[in-house]
Amino acid sequence: MLKYVALGDSTGAGVGANGEGYPELLFQRLKAAGSPAGILNVSQSGATTSQLLGGPVQKAASKSPDLVTLGVGTNDLWKMVPLDTFRMNLKLIADALEKSGAEVIVSNIIDLSLAPVAAVIEAFFMIPKPMFLSRLRQFNDLLGALARRPRFTVVDLHGESRAELAGPQGEALFCPDGFHPSPKGYQRWTELLWPHVEAAAKRWQAAQGS
Repeated sequence: MLKYVALGDSTGAGVGANGEGYPELLFQRLKAAGSPAGILNVSQSGATTSQLLGGPVQKAASKSPDLVTLGVGTNDLWKMVPLDTFRMNLKLIADALEKSGAEVIVSNIIDLSLAPVAAVIEAFFMIPKPMFLSRLRQFNDLLGALARRPRFTVVDLHGESRAELAGPQGEALFCPDGFHPSPKGYQRWTELLWPHVEAAAKRWQAAQGS
């Protein structure tokens, strides 16, 4: 059985879609494609990289997963976690997952400046938009660098979101809170991750036959 572990924040937990986030949708696709897969979702709503290191990462790695999806960084971003802290936490997370031997598929951070909640972040949390965008770029640079590790793939949700969220259907990709994806948003997230998940599953199946 292909052991799939989902590690991340509220988007991994499916907030905004009654738990039907992208991990569950990917798992359903794996089953529909005939992959004998099982899923363990250790995503936590509101999780920062520090909170993932508090237990979920160790739990994920201890299961000797074949496939891991990692979606984290958004909460570090808007909570103004220092860049160096995020860098170190991300390294520790990646080190643990790399040692597990799993294929790791990482989502970078969408362009939240285009989310309906963006104006609230600027006004309520007093984070000027230029500062927010600068941090977003720096965080995504660090996430992107994970692609240099063996068996790590980084999916550019940010690049896709810049085109799609600015369009006329952009708001439909968010749930009513203006922050989390809607069911349609999670479907789109799944579509972007699926080719990489499917390829990893095929490599796993091929290895089982060798």
